[in-house]
Amino acid sequence: MKPAGSFSKLAAYGVAVAAIILASSAQAAAGSAVVQGVKGTAQHAVGGSWETLTANTVLAPGAAVRTGVNSQIDLSLGANGKSVMLLENTTLELTTLNRSRTGLDVVFETFLTLQTGTIHGEVKKFSEASKYEVKTPHTIVGLKGDEDSEYQISADGKTSLLRGSAVIAYTNPSSQLVTTSTVGKNQSFVPPIDPSAAAPSVRPTQSGDVTPANSVPRPGGFGAPAAPVVAVKEPVQFVSPAVGVSQ
Repeated sequence: MKPAGSFSKLAAYGVAVAAIILASSAQAAAGSAVVQGVKGTAQHAVGGSWETLTANTVLAPGAAVRTGVNSQIDLSLGANGKSVMLLENTTLELTTLNRSRTGLDVVFETFLTLQTGTIHGEVKKFSEASKYEVKTPHTIVGLKGDEDSEYQISADGKTSLLRGSAVIAYTNPSSQLVTTSTVGKNQSFVPPIDPSAAAPSVRPTQSGDVTPANSVPRPGGFGAPAAPVVAVKEPVQFVSPAVGVSQ
C-alpha cells in the first residue's frame, strides 16, 4: 500500500502538468500571409533586397511587399483578418500577425504598416480581445470587430469604410496634435490638404473615393486551393504611437 503522501504528490504533479499544457495552448503563435494572386509587377523584401513575388508564396510577420504600375497583389491573412489587396504602386509591411485560441474564440493581433499607395481589405467580425490596425505616415486606423468590415486606405491617410466602422487617430504633421475620429459604413475620413490651416473631416463616401479593386485569379483559376498557412516564430512587435490618446 502506497503512503497517502505519495498519492497527494502524484495528484499535484498531474494538476501541474495539465496547467502547463493548458497555458501553452493559449500562448500566441505567429501567423502568416499567403499570396493568392499577382497581377503585373510584384516584389517582396528578402534579406534587405527586393525579389520577384509569385502566387502561393508564404510571407512571415515583418515581411514587406510592393507593387508596380498597373499591378496588384492579393493576400490571404487567414485567421488574422481574411484578405488584403495591394493596388498599384503600393508598399505594405506585415508588421505583426499574432493569433491564439482561448476556448472557442480565436484572438488575433494584426498590425499593418502602409508606406505608399493604397490597400483594400476585408475583415470578418472579431472578438473585443482582437486588434486590427493599419498604420500610415500620419494615421492609425483601428477597425471595430462588432461586424464584418471592408475598407480602403491610402498612405496619405484617406480611409473609406464600405462595411463596418473604425476609429482613426490622426497626427497633424504640422502641429503634431493627435485627434481621433469615428468612421462608419459608407463614410470617408479625409485628411486636410493644408494641415496647418485645417482639420481632417469625416463625410459620406463620394464617387472616386474608392478605387476599384478587382480580385486577381489564382493559378488554376478562381477556387484553386491556396498554399497552407505556416506559423513562424518570433513575431515583430508593434508599438502604436496612439496609445494613451483618449477616444
